[in-house]
Amino acid sequence: MSPHLPVCAMPRGARETLADWGPAAPADRHITCDFDGRKPAEANRHALEALMDGASSILFWVHSSSDVAALAAGIDSRIAPLHLVGDLDPKAVADGLDAGSQGLFNADPLEQRARCGTWFTGTWAGDHDRLQQAESLLPAAMAAVVSNACFAAPQGAAAQLAWGLASLEAMNPAPGRPVGLVLQATEDYFETAAMAQAARTLWTRNPLWIVGRVAGTPSEDAADLVDRGLQAQALALGGCRDLWIQPLNDSPQSARWARHQALVLYYESGLFRHDYPLRGSYLIEEWTAQLAQQARAQVQQWAQRGGLAKMLDQNLDPWM
Repeated sequence: MSPHLPVCAMPRGARETLADWGPAAPADRHITCDFDGRKPAEANRHALEALMDGASSILFWVHSSSDVAALAAGIDSRIAPLHLVGDLDPKAVADGLDAGSQGLFNADPLEQRARCGTWFTGTWAGDHDRLQQAESLLPAAMAAVVSNACFAAPQGAAAQLAWGLASLEAMNPAPGRPVGLVLQATEDYFETAAMAQAARTLWTRNPLWIVGRVAGTPSEDAADLVDRGLQAQALALGGCRDLWIQPLNDSPQSARWARHQALVLYYESGLFRHDYPLRGSYLIEEWTAQLAQQARAQVQQWAQRGGLAKMLDQNLDPWM
């Protein structure tokens, strides 16, 4: 999508008022690093090392919910959010966390069904019940409902927004609880910023915790850091709470580069001394409104087919 530039610095049409994401946003942003939790003690050690070297939020790929306490050992999750991804049992996860923990309980059933062809519990109803159980058991500052909208990244920015909106509607989070949304940067800088802003226009029922993901194919070329840095900057300017920059490769040096990129962006660039540095840009705000409109139209099409959850349950392709 390539919108026309506004003529003579004037918008071509009425602009949509964007939802605020809170006056504390610049001070409450995080640098996320991810670790495979197959070996909990080792993953915990690497996470603690990362927190001492610039990271401020940890994502664990959890292989057993009973490992959560070992994974979180020594991490003050009241300050450094923990994002837990996997086939998660709410009771076991809650037992392994501090009562004041914050982060994401990332057991997204719709992405699981779309990616693997199965529901976590065997049925959509069972998965939905488990999310409701998570909302009743998990710390109040932890998002029990999370949409991995980045799953739709190959389909484009509007598709990510549509997937996020439709899946959050299907999961129907409790009022007042934070909800999580994972978005992946696109190749277009301005589109990426507009996508993050549009997410906040589309979902206003709950506090929205957006994790902005930067990913790409493995590379040995340090020059590719520039591309990832620009994508991360666009996500941050659009209002993401967490930046999750995938390292160029598996080397320790690449992991440090990714963390330090986000440190420079958040704390040394000066961009975030202002709450909303992109407000008033006709291009960005028009693009934001267009993406939101396209996402709503896609969700309406899915609703006419029974809704995203029902389509996935019937093995229907949402993009056909």
